[in-house]
Amino acid sequence: MPCYNSIDGEPASVSHRLLTELLRERMGFDGLCISDYGGISNAHEVQRIGETIGETGFLAMEAGMDMEMPKAIGYGEKLKEMFRSGQADTELLNRTVLRVLEAKFRMGLFEQPFAMDGESCKKIFEEKEGAELSLRSARESMVLLKNNGVLPLSGKIKKLALIGPHADCARKFFGGYTHLCMMESVYAAASSIAGVEGSPESGQIGGAMLPDGEPVNYVPGTKIQSDEAELFNDILRLQKPGCRSLLEELKERMTDTEILYVYGYPVAGKDQNRFEEALQAVREADVVILTLGGKHGTCSMATMGEGVNAADINLPECQDAFIKAASVYGKPLIGIHFDGRPISSDTADQYLDAVIEAWSPAETGAQAVADVLLGAYNPGGKLPVSVAYHAGQIPIYYNHPNGSAWHQQESIGFVNYVDVPHTPRYCFGHGLSYTQFEYSDIHISTAEIGAEESVQISCVVKNAGNCAGDEVVQLYLRDRFASMTRPVKELAGFKRIHMEPGEKVRVTFTVQADQSAFLDRQMRWKVEKGEIDVEIGSSSEDIRLKGTYRITEDRWIDGAKRAFYAKVQKDKV
Repeated sequence: MPCYNSIDGEPASVSHRLLTELLRERMGFDGLCISDYGGISNAHEVQRIGETIGETGFLAMEAGMDMEMPKAIGYGEKLKEMFRSGQADTELLNRTVLRVLEAKFRMGLFEQPFAMDGESCKKIFEEKEGAELSLRSARESMVLLKNNGVLPLSGKIKKLALIGPHADCARKFFGGYTHLCMMESVYAAASSIAGVEGSPESGQIGGAMLPDGEPVNYVPGTKIQSDEAELFNDILRLQKPGCRSLLEELKERMTDTEILYVYGYPVAGKDQNRFEEALQAVREADVVILTLGGKHGTCSMATMGEGVNAADINLPECQDAFIKAASVYGKPLIGIHFDGRPISSDTADQYLDAVIEAWSPAETGAQAVADVLLGAYNPGGKLPVSVAYHAGQIPIYYNHPNGSAWHQQESIGFVNYVDVPHTPRYCFGHGLSYTQFEYSDIHISTAEIGAEESVQISCVVKNAGNCAGDEVVQLYLRDRFASMTRPVKELAGFKRIHMEPGEKVRVTFTVQADQSAFLDRQMRWKVEKGEIDVEIGSSSEDIRLKGTYRITEDRWIDGAKRAFYAKVQKDKV
């Protein structure tokens, strides 16, 4: 599915250079190319390509677009007439139809053309294995960003303040394009979904009225639609009747603790009208849990999602303001961030004693968060992105080219911006644990390899703490000197391993030489001779072990067949 934007003056949807020459001929893709919703009509109506929509459709099909979604516009009557009249070559249509038929055969649609429905479908959704997988996903994806020792919580807490808009609303655990969020969007006042037209009908996307004539309300001072109407809770009860909120989960599990729940602040904007009641709970509590972030979803129901964008990547002003106000009382403050994007907040960094990145943990989110808070599960997730301090730093990524970002030469400019660091707030691969892991005994199987050979790189990892936990062992490579500007480092492999206290594991990465291949001046994939630096660690910046090996020869290869990540195995020591 090509993107909407233009590259070198060509919309991707009508680019033969991208969809055929690059995608199919050079990269070896043999599947279907399907338009992003409205991609072809967008090329005509917005990017102004083609004198008629039929001509735009022809350009897209000629470029290598096999199907138009969600409905035929470019591939409609005007294009049909071009084929009927002979203006367009029927062989082009035959090629496109053949690809679609081949894809259907591969999928088995001719043998089993209809999707499962009725009780058989419902049975699959209700299988215990699905819930177990959801819980595992929610647990393993959580990242402990900060912890000064306040987590895990002890069992001696008399009063716990639970504050924030996500705490008593399990719907805010679900991300965009989940069934729940898409059903919520039926009541959105404005659509942000590409290719979906608004409807003037009440209760439909584009309408301004909820069922029964109830007016649409907004988060104060924002364009974000409030989801506090009871009909939204009805959606959750319909789809996920057993889905608990964090408040419900903690009450069930912390029976000896009085939990003081207060809404406190919204998911967006500056509104502080509910601060006082929440601050009173802070004053009374022994420990304070703050749910932070926005509402990941769709349309005007969300603070982020498809087509729902913001210039400010930090927490909403109301949430930063509450953190500052709560910090005055000296109580332990724990932040749990829910959203489809990572947390970024100077205030949270300064005042919170612990920060958990929970993302969008879905139907088992409450149990997963409570497990981490109470120590029933030791978080082992790592950040899959570099997190900026400010939007002005973007793009910010760990594998930037030598001489850029925070690796530029000092004489080019200040080591940092005048107002924020050049480095990320949280680096790629970062994530803490309730235990400690020690790395030792790096071993590189050979000092030199040819361009078609491989090298084994291993190390020993030990759980040196008092509780079981997961560690994600990360291998990074760096081409020390090259004929083209190369990244400062690249993730070459990783392995998540679970270890009991005192357990040791040897992790071995098998690295192919062509993992270091790059595009040369003629845009050919080249394995280049030279020194390759090896780094193994707990994050892209927390490097524990280093080494090196050498590639002995140059070789040009088929880029479609090169290796991307190392094969990994673990063995008990």
